[in-house]
Parts: sequence; structure tokens; C-alpha cells
Amino acid sequence: MSTSILVVGAGSIGQRHASNLAALGADVAITDTDSARLVGVPWRTAAGIADGFDAIVIASPTTCHAEQALAALDTGAAVFVEKPLALTVDEGERLVEVGGERITVGYNLRFHEPLRRLAQLMAAGRAGRPLSYRFWFGQWLPDWRPTVDYRQTYSARADLGGGVLLDAIHELDLALWVAGPDLSVVGATVARLGPLEIDVEDTVRALLTTPDGVPVSIELDYLARQYRRGIEVIGDAATIRYDWATGDLTVSDGDGTTTEHFDTPVADSYVAEMAEFLSTPAAPTNTAAGALASLRLAESIRAAALVGAA
Repeated sequence: MSTSILVVGAGSIGQRHASNLAALGADVAITDTDSARLVGVPWRTAAGIADGFDAIVIASPTTCHAEQALAALDTGAAVFVEKPLALTVDEGERLVEVGGERITVGYNLRFHEPLRRLAQLMAAGRAGRPLSYRFWFGQWLPDWRPTVDYRQTYSARADLGGGVLLDAIHELDLALWVAGPDLSVVGATVARLGPLEIDVEDTVRALLTTPDGVPVSIELDYLARQYRRGIEVIGDAATIRYDWATGDLTVSDGDGTTTEHFDTPVADSYVAEMAEFLSTPAAPTNTAAGALASLRLAESIRAAALVGAA
């Protein structure tokens, strides 16, 4: 018998998860607070969160995550929450307290092949002693979803939990994965600087440090007209860099530069995370406790920015 799964949220990410789950053999139903979004979807629809499902996927706007995830937990189902875990640390802590190991969180980039390769290189000590880390992401927001009015997307709206800090929280999760789980915020800017018609921040710059004092730079924005995203680790033995735009993972040392090229689409990582969710592993890749760490880091960055602006 196939696993029965309810997807909550019929936006782009909800429909992506529903499609992937169905392709993996799950019996999928979908629901949304906006019934108009359910018109024409290729899966059976449900009236809302209800008993009778083996698992429930929360793929709604961030402001809905905590309430809907708690309702899903009440049914006894396993729960998958799209990133971020919740809007606030308080909400995230409540989910960890109530759900614990029953919650998996959607940080799909930990399944992305080139990033797993980078993590392998770091674990093997290829960079040597790390001297600095840099994580960056930038793209002109209207280009993200060119078929819709960007001003109406959750990214652009405070009432839906938007803003580049939480929207691009993947980079915070990657920093915790690659640079280590204990990062402190030295200073930050979180601001709306560009011409976009939004009521949330479009720019984040944050300087963090590891317990050993190694700097970790985070750069996020909705403003770059040319897509940019990457990771760079400078060590005393080598520099390791992954550039999303080219698909090249490079290692540069005293003997020159070697390049591994990856054509693996990010879409594959969404399939991989759902395959793991269906397999109900004893130790899932992305736990609620781990997702709470990235949420705490986001709140620390925002707090540091407020102090700096005072």
C-alpha cells in the first residue's frame, strides 16, 4: 500500500512537492486555504488538515508554518515543513518541543550533488585549516517568477513572512553545515535599499565568526540583475569554491586549479529529500532542531542590524 500524504499549500513549492511525491509512488492529496488555487490540480483535493494521512507536508507561506505544523502533528502523522521551520524562534522552539523527531525540514540543498561534494572535500581536510568562509546569493526578484507579479509573492510581503533573510535562509543553513554549528554574529545590515515595490528587506550583509575567530561572510539580496550564488572557503592548504552560475567546483592550491563540473539540476535535490522523507530514516538529514539553528542565526543577524542602526 502506498504512503498517503497531504500537501498543505498549492503554490509553486507545494505543487513541486506533490508532483515529486506522486512520482515516487505516494498517494497524494493537496489542500490550500485559497480554494481557487486547487482548481485544475492533478491530485485529489482535501478540505484541510485532517486525520487519516501517513504524512503531511507544510508548503504554505512562512507565517502559516507553526500553526499548520502543530495541527498536522495533532493528527499523528509524520510532518515535513518547508524552510524556514517557522517565522520566529519562539514558534520554532514550540515545534521542536512538540514534534521533535517527527518533523523534517525542507533544506533540499543539503541533497544537491555539488554541495555534497564540497562538504566531502571539507570533511577530508582538503582546504587545510580554514581561514575564511563566504556564502552569497543574489538575483533580481522580478526574475524569480517571471510569470507572476513579484509584488504579490510571499518573497515581497511582510504579512507572508517574506524578505531575503528568511527567503534565502538556505545560505545560513549551508554556513552552519560547512563552517560549523556554532557561529556568532559580529555585525550586520538588513535593509530595503533598492527600487523594488516591497515592504521587506532586499539586502542582507552579515559578518559571523566561528569559535576560533574565522570570519564567515553572508551576502543576500533581491537586487543583482545577473544571478549570482556561491560558496568559497579559503584555507591554508587550498581554496575551495563552488559557483552555481557555471556549475564549477574548483580547488586551487600550490599546484594549480582543478575543476569538477556539475550539470546536476537543483530539481533533483527536491526529489532526493522527498525520497528520504518517504523512507522514514532513523536519522534524517534535516531535522527540526537543525532548522531551529538557522532560524536562531537569522534572528541574531536581524538583531545585530538593529543594534548597528541604533
